[in-house]
Amino acid sequence: MLQLQGKLQEALLHYREAIRISPTFADAYSNMGNTLKELQDVQGAMQCYQRAIQINPAFADAHSNLASILKDSGNLSEAITSYKTALKLKPNFPDAFCNLAHCLQIVCDWSDYKHRMKKLVSMVQDQLESNRLPSVHPHHSMLYPLTHDQRKKIAGKHASLCLEKVSLLHHQPFRFQKKLPAGQRLRIGYVSSDFCNHPTSHLMQSIPGLHDRTKVEVFCYSLAPDDGTNFRAKVVNEAEHFVDLSGIQCHGKAADKIASDGIHILLNMNGYTKGARNEIFALKPAPIQAMWLGYPGTSGSTFMDYIITDMVTSPMHLSHQYSEKLAYMPKTFFIGDHQQMFPHLRNRVILESAEDASAGRRVVDNSIVSAVGH
Repeated sequence: MLQLQGKLQEALLHYREAIRISPTFADAYSNMGNTLKELQDVQGAMQCYQRAIQINPAFADAHSNLASILKDSGNLSEAITSYKTALKLKPNFPDAFCNLAHCLQIVCDWSDYKHRMKKLVSMVQDQLESNRLPSVHPHHSMLYPLTHDQRKKIAGKHASLCLEKVSLLHHQPFRFQKKLPAGQRLRIGYVSSDFCNHPTSHLMQSIPGLHDRTKVEVFCYSLAPDDGTNFRAKVVNEAEHFVDLSGIQCHGKAADKIASDGIHILLNMNGYTKGARNEIFALKPAPIQAMWLGYPGTSGSTFMDYIITDMVTSPMHLSHQYSEKLAYMPKTFFIGDHQQMFPHLRNRVILESAEDASAGRRVVDNSIVSAVGH
């Protein structure tokens, strides 16, 4: 219960007490490993799973949990072995099967691919029809031959799980003003676990500083600790307010902090990618909440109002595949910080062919620096 509420440190205390009372309680070790994994303690989690397996070698769930943390750590060959062990012990184990399928795709193992995909799709459809949480993660669903409707439903089930978790907090709904008071700036909050050496920051590190500060007050909320890179430092310097929420594990308290800052528009830059804390958004700490950049699909939720996109990425005729309203950018929702990433390319260059020059024609778009080999 405490783990579902996001009270991870309290949950750890109870697991340790359970182990003190019963040192061979394999389930307690496995569950404590899951909690440590949420706390980003990879080694601690791995030791717990290994201890659970040592106590009970036939504990399929512990083998699967160990495989998952090996997978997240990049040890794919060991993860594949552990998933296969879990499936030998428990053949009807959808979570292990779907995670194994994902590992095999990462290492480009296409053996028996068609049969594996057929089984995976059937498994997911059965879970959806029986109102169970699908074993395929929303982010991974894009890799498989699933329909748009199935992907939306997978996301929806995971969104519902977030709502179930935060309902245990018995948190009172936040109240908001309906209009922006005269003279007050619009407060925008960016929430991400990727304010670090990550593609998201590579792309958007200058964005917080490009807002008109006479009209907009920018907050960046980090879900991950400082990795010491220039990318993190850049976002910190560009934002008017930078708040590290990684030390606030309770989703309710994290949402309280955002609400106390009076955020008007809160941007979810994780979606269902690694490090996401959609439970915070499920508590609705801002009157308008939107998906942007970090995740290319729908949240499937009732608590995300918009997805910032464009007409190519999200055509209007497919709007029914999104739970959010489509907020179109004029050309593309995708941005790139070429000035920061390529500071040595300072001059704009216009390229023209000999034919263009003789005809007096010039390249119109001079915002892209190009190089041509002769």
